[in-house]
Amino acid sequence: MKMTKAGILALCLCAAPRMVLAQTMQWTDKGYAGVNVGGQIGSHTLETASTFSLYDETASVSTSQKPGGGFLFDIGGAYRVYGKNLLAGLSYSHTSSDSDVAINASLPHPLFFDQPRNVSSTQSGAKHSENVVHLAAIWMMPVANKLDVGIFGGPSIFAVEQDTVETVTVTETADLAHPAVSAPLNRVSKTTVGVNFGADVQYMITKRYGVGGLARVALGSVSIPGAKDSLGVGGFQLAVGGRVRF
Repeated sequence: MKMTKAGILALCLCAAPRMVLAQTMQWTDKGYAGVNVGGQIGSHTLETASTFSLYDETASVSTSQKPGGGFLFDIGGAYRVYGKNLLAGLSYSHTSSDSDVAINASLPHPLFFDQPRNVSSTQSGAKHSENVVHLAAIWMMPVANKLDVGIFGGPSIFAVEQDTVETVTVTETADLAHPAVSAPLNRVSKTTVGVNFGADVQYMITKRYGVGGLARVALGSVSIPGAKDSLGVGGFQLAVGGRVRF
């Protein structure tokens, strides 16, 4: 969160000196398309708790993991819809990452009633992915020769896939106090609506082709079965790429 706030503040400070002048300047193109690569910064915490039956008693499992952001791919564009500066934008972004799941289980004893055994383990390779459609209203401002800044905001539709641990498989060993456990991963798919806002900076090398930088905050949350709280999705995104005007 601190990094997100710092990024937004830096973005505002950089754009502020040109804002007043840009308000009197008109954007002359009809629209643009762009492709970006970069990263999504930050991680979220997912904690779950579940129970299952073992030896006619109740076993419990709690997990904790921190799905991160990771590599970002973004593609989209915008078209002028009102006046000279207001555009409607549509883009798609994808991020994915792996994380470790810390597991703590309380398992009934196979021979003695009401004598649970506490077992800790770690499961690696829990995947998290976000496929997001961003809708935005964009105010495009020429701020210098060949340099334009688009300030945008709007809703985002998140399609999230998250691996979780719901139960463990118990294998008894010669030492009954320390059973072996394995934790199969269960993939959960969820869709939610959030928000996005940020800026797209474009420098045109020729009249049609240019390069750009994207700074966007996309935020949402989804409910995961067995989770103690909703899982936050999105984060602070930074990316660079190419731009095509039309």
